[in-house]
Amino acid sequence: MNKKNLFILRSPLQIINAIELIGHFKLTNNIVILIFNSLDNNTQQIEELMAQAKWEKVIRLESTKKSKLLQYVKLIRKLQKDEYKYLIIGNYGTIQKIMIPNLSKEKVFYIDDGTETIATYNNYIKKNKLNKYDFRELRFLAFGLKVRIKDKINLFTYFDLESVNGIEVIKNNLLFLKKNNLSKLERTNDIYFIGQPLDDVQVLEIEDYVNVLEAISRFYNKKIIYTPHRSESKNLQKSIDSIDSNLLEVIKPNIPIELYFLKQNIYPRMIVSYFSTALSTLKIIYDEIDIKVIKIPYEKIKNKKYYNDFLEDYYKKVKPDSIIMFKELKL
Repeated sequence: MNKKNLFILRSPLQIINAIELIGHFKLTNNIVILIFNSLDNNTQQIEELMAQAKWEKVIRLESTKKSKLLQYVKLIRKLQKDEYKYLIIGNYGTIQKIMIPNLSKEKVFYIDDGTETIATYNNYIKKNKLNKYDFRELRFLAFGLKVRIKDKINLFTYFDLESVNGIEVIKNNLLFLKKNNLSKLERTNDIYFIGQPLDDVQVLEIEDYVNVLEAISRFYNKKIIYTPHRSESKNLQKSIDSIDSNLLEVIKPNIPIELYFLKQNIYPRMIVSYFSTALSTLKIIYDEIDIKVIKIPYEKIKNKKYYNDFLEDYYKKVKPDSIIMFKELKL
């Protein structure tokens, strides 16, 4: 009998990429642990996507304000009864760090969950610093569990990341999403602006965010269709909803934007955002799409650590003709 594969997933995008990995390796006997947060939109999208693959077993960890320590210990001991071919994670948090050293498996793969993949690669995988712990991880030692990771964290990714420290990097070409007949999609001249929760991570003030959104419609003199990130703050959403302009429309899909376009039979012409992962995924799906990245000036960024850990390196990889500078928008 084939060994089981264990997925630990917590976002709609992780589920999409998990399905892509299942197709790439032709995996069967797949068990998934779903970790939910308090965002209703996130939960709704997860439920929609779960039906796209066959799962042998689904384990649900609901959102709670209480400590999950004992719940995690009990779950790990139960999972230790089996051996796994692959352990697949979508981010590098406490439960993932503890699962890796305590389960018997052949390989570990990290699948994309937005730009967090790049940050994890730069801060942990590339620097070979997987064994950095805080009190949350060290607590598991008291229950006889291991914390030291000896495995390599391999990547299944659509980002251009190099193999370092002997890891495998397998390209995610989004074949599951691309199986649709794109020639039948209706091409549109509307410009789609994909939102980001920048105020929440202290990258951009709400006032500046709104000013940029309004300036983009003036810059192109075309209708802008804005789709919010599922984690945007209520204050940011309220500010955007209050914009009074015939050149702005706000849509709120209950599925990831990649699936939204396919289900609505839309072939988008132009996508604008700050650094959304959708800029990468949509370019893979739609060869002829025009991608534009708004580059935030360093002096506008409150969280300088975020810039140093991620944005600086990200901007270096963007083609110059794909960048929109703040000064061009005449804010």
